[in-house]
Amino acid sequence: MCGQRHKHPTLRRLSARWRRFTRRSRSRNALVLKKVGDVTECVGNFWRRAGQGIGFSVAFGTAVASSIMLFRVLNRTKIYGIENIPEAHENVLYCINHCSLLDNFAFGMAAYVPKAIFKRSYIPVSLADRKNFFGDPSSRRLKDRVLTVLGRHFFRHLKAYPVDRKRADMGQVERWRELLKDNIVIVFPEGTRSRDGKVGKGKPGVGKLVYEARPIVMPVYMSGTAEILGVGMRVPAVFRTVRIYIGKPIELNSLLEPFTWNEQDKAQMMRSYAGVSEAIMEHVRQLNPNNQNSEKA
Repeated sequence: MCGQRHKHPTLRRLSARWRRFTRRSRSRNALVLKKVGDVTECVGNFWRRAGQGIGFSVAFGTAVASSIMLFRVLNRTKIYGIENIPEAHENVLYCINHCSLLDNFAFGMAAYVPKAIFKRSYIPVSLADRKNFFGDPSSRRLKDRVLTVLGRHFFRHLKAYPVDRKRADMGQVERWRELLKDNIVIVFPEGTRSRDGKVGKGKPGVGKLVYEARPIVMPVYMSGTAEILGVGMRVPAVFRTVRIYIGKPIELNSLLEPFTWNEQDKAQMMRSYAGVSEAIMEHVRQLNPNNQNSEKA
């Protein structure tokens, strides 16, 4: 009887209409759920961007204000060769001698403020020592805990990139190369701060970076930051003068041609990379006016 009843035309029509209705309901429900998911994702992205924007504004504003206070008010900064700064904000590498933990801030403030305030792409990426700026996340010492928080919520917004200075890991250079593609990058080829004020030798990693990325290489010589906050100093000094000398871009062909490259001989490659880095540091030394005066004498 049941089978015969369902064969009735009216029942078949009602059954077909019910199936169409339920299919439409399911599709409408799926569409509504998809739209709700899209809206939720958009709201989440908005708040994440807003949080990043607030974090950047606080970090950048604090860095600019403190840099102006330290390098313009409490101390003086004189910059030479500012006309050599390229307009490009991609694949530009500044190679600077290293004297103080303040070198990044002093150079960034002198060269790219206020330009970076209006265009974030002009904020240089700083290859910063993890120990001094990001701390050791596995350490329980108060200093490392504070630096870990500062690194995550402050230095990261200022485009500071942690570098493991004591690791002889050339794989780090691959990550630097990716950063260099779309950014201005500050690097200290010596790898550590100078203890005697002299410009040290360049490390192989920077030579490898220059050889592979072929960036616009800008030599920079700085003096005076060690007097404000040198190695071992905990409180910045005042009434000092920072001098920044920016050279012209180094012509890469003449820099790289004298070196031979044999990928099978790793020791030779490391010597060649170190040679490239040392050649850059020689350009940095030549910017020191004391060296120029001694040569004239």
